[in-house]
Amino acid sequence: MIKQLVRWLGLLLALAAGIYFVLYAHHALAGKDLSGLLDSSVLAATAALTVLYVVLIPTTAIAWTWLLRAMEQRVSYGRMLPILATTQFGKYLPGNVAQHIGRIALARGAGVQLPAALFSVAYEMLLMLVACAHISALTLLWTPPAALLHWKLAEYRLPLLALVTLGAVAALLLAPRLASWLAHYRASKRDERDYVLPRLHLNATTVLACYVMYAINFCLIGGGLWLVAHALLAGTTSTPSVIFLIGAFASSWILGFIAPGAPAGLGIREAILSSWLSGALPPAQIVLLVVALRIATTTGDLINLVGGSIATTRVRERNLPI
Repeated sequence: MIKQLVRWLGLLLALAAGIYFVLYAHHALAGKDLSGLLDSSVLAATAALTVLYVVLIPTTAIAWTWLLRAMEQRVSYGRMLPILATTQFGKYLPGNVAQHIGRIALARGAGVQLPAALFSVAYEMLLMLVACAHISALTLLWTPPAALLHWKLAEYRLPLLALVTLGAVAALLLAPRLASWLAHYRASKRDERDYVLPRLHLNATTVLACYVMYAINFCLIGGGLWLVAHALLAGTTSTPSVIFLIGAFASSWILGFIAPGAPAGLGIREAILSSWLSGALPPAQIVLLVVALRIATTTGDLINLVGGSIATTRVRERNLPI
């Protein structure tokens, strides 16, 4: 009952945010020409943004492979990449958890132990959220958006940055110990005295390397947004800095991610990104940039789905477990 309530609340939140964005777009684009998206330079920039987004899956698969190997799982990058690419499209289903469930199920078929599969996804989400929070906070320090300049919260950016970091360190240290205790407790209840729990701790090198990979992902999309914004403005006014656009995307991503039930952050990310860019770009260009981002991300996920499906089929034809 509670899960259903949370899901419906998430969908209502996404719907409300989507309505906000539609109203914003209607007001901003009233009487304006939308053909700007069909300009050759804008199309080229959007294509570049799509390519950069597609790259996120291979880079994330590298980090996922590192996480699993650190937990002493015998996996290869060539096996993990198709799994991640195929299941990623599940985030468009209500609940925003289908991609994780599918990935864990396919990882189990590839020989990954269930605790390691679960914790690899949990660690990935934790490190990705930390990287995103760090980038957002640093952007607030360097180039804060106009909408947040007068917020009291902006005065506590450094403490918030430190709090996020300490929280992540505590989670990374405590989570494996808690999981180990629970697993052994369950094993004792089932009278499985010879149960051996897989390694769930991560070494500092793996944590740092994965953190860097996730931070690079946000930088790639921010760079792609800068290309589209530069093409949309076409020299009529100065383009916001790459740092500003990286922070804008990171902030919209993290809020869309934590919103319960919103499929792929639909509506929420558009609303947050529009608010963040307010004052930095003309209203019409803001809407076009947000629309271009959604087109690029959806197209990129489709490309990864097709590529992952083809790779998965080839693995099955070779009689390898996936």
